[in-house]
Amino acid sequence: MNKIASRFRRALSLTSWVMASLSFVGTAGATEEALPSLSYDQTGERLLKVQANQLFESTDGGAAWTTIPLPDEVAEGRLVSATAEQALYIAGPSIGVQRSTDQGESWHEVDEGLPSQDVTAFTVHRNQPETLYAVVVDDGLYQSEDAGTTWKKMDGGPAQAVRRLVHSDMEGSMQTGWLYAVSDDAVRLSMDCFCGWRPTGELDAGRVYDLAYKLDDPEHVYVATGQGLWRSDNGGQEWQQVKGDGPTLVALTLAPQGTLYALNREGELMRSEDQGQTWTPLDA
Repeated sequence: MNKIASRFRRALSLTSWVMASLSFVGTAGATEEALPSLSYDQTGERLLKVQANQLFESTDGGAAWTTIPLPDEVAEGRLVSATAEQALYIAGPSIGVQRSTDQGESWHEVDEGLPSQDVTAFTVHRNQPETLYAVVVDDGLYQSEDAGTTWKKMDGGPAQAVRRLVHSDMEGSMQTGWLYAVSDDAVRLSMDCFCGWRPTGELDAGRVYDLAYKLDDPEHVYVATGQGLWRSDNGGQEWQQVKGDGPTLVALTLAPQGTLYALNREGELMRSEDQGQTWTPLDA
């Protein structure tokens, strides 16, 4: 079987796996734990880290960090950042969704169509920079297709509070891709046609913190948990624990060349070049 046919069969299998258990359920609110978050900006080739209500960027793989100013109204709670072409986004329970096109010198609210600013998770579409997704506590998941000018409720989201939202262009969707929703207890998956949510493969690993996937091979997914790092080679249908003596990680991101970056609870940055088996601390 050639590579294209193999990928097509795996895509059909993944679609059937999700479609077999469709459900629409509400999104429950919960008290936010202010853990650090991490993302990689492809357009600017930089790391972005949110820690202790501050936003930092690094253009040298984490050797040095520069502060990016945040809106004055930022309060306690976990914040996440995301990028899309020349835009930088920050979202969180105190500020909703805000956008900057001048590296944080000024911020503009882009959440007027949301029912509240109590946003717990946010992401940008992998290939459509003006398509945004936000999870609002006790309401559901909203989508904007015009960079936040207008928003539309798409569904109620998973019943469990969503801490992290990730869009993937993995094959097999009936629309343009997939959304991973990370809750404390599991990772759930839905096509971005919002045809229902279901848990990914069995992940008996305690608390779940974050998820990242390989940009040129989106079926290759990592999850950080209270019991270590786990990896899937089929989009989350099955998981296997990454062997090694790695630290407890609470934030993950992958650079395009395959370098895996992570943060621990204290916001210290680590790097792995062997798919998470060994880690090199980068912060002094």
